[in-house]
Amino acid sequence: MNFTASFLALLAAAQSIAAFPFGVSESTDLVAPVPVTKLVCDGDSYKCTASLDFGDGRWVAQWGTAVFHTGLFGGIDHKETMANMALAPVPVTQLNCDGDTYKCTANLDFGDGRWVAQWSSNVFHQGFAGAEADLAPVPVTKLTCDGDTYKCTANLKFGDNRWVAQWATSVFHTSTGASFLKQ
Repeated sequence: MNFTASFLALLAAAQSIAAFPFGVSESTDLVAPVPVTKLVCDGDSYKCTASLDFGDGRWVAQWGTAVFHTGLFGGIDHKETMANMALAPVPVTQLNCDGDTYKCTANLDFGDGRWVAQWSSNVFHQGFAGAEADLAPVPVTKLTCDGDTYKCTANLKFGDNRWVAQWATSVFHTSTGASFLKQ
């Protein structure tokens, strides 16, 4: 019985230490969500990565995405051409979200400009539930990601400007050393 109580006390202490963000000097640093400073998408790993304006600048949000060329569908088979293309992380030139298809589409600064990354998203009005509207692709005015809820939220240029697109993401700190995958 004494061992169980000691173990639970140790577990509670460890959880409180793990929840405390080391190196944070001001309480304003704890405010979430935080703005995205850069957004890139990668056709090799099929992930988009958002650099976050938080802490030492090495925090990112990352989510899975489809990456494709908008002109290749319905045409000749370009699998050999696509297999030989390097699609390392490239900048996003425009981000739109669509409330009809529930997808966000990022235009990529790559090749002929017709490459995009696309992922599923929830689209809703922040003021009330169940609102219906025609939400064809509209521009994103602000993009923030939250390490507490593990979601990115894109404010949409639509209606009363309280419409948002939101999707799940991973949030983590990038290290300066070698990747743990290569160790």
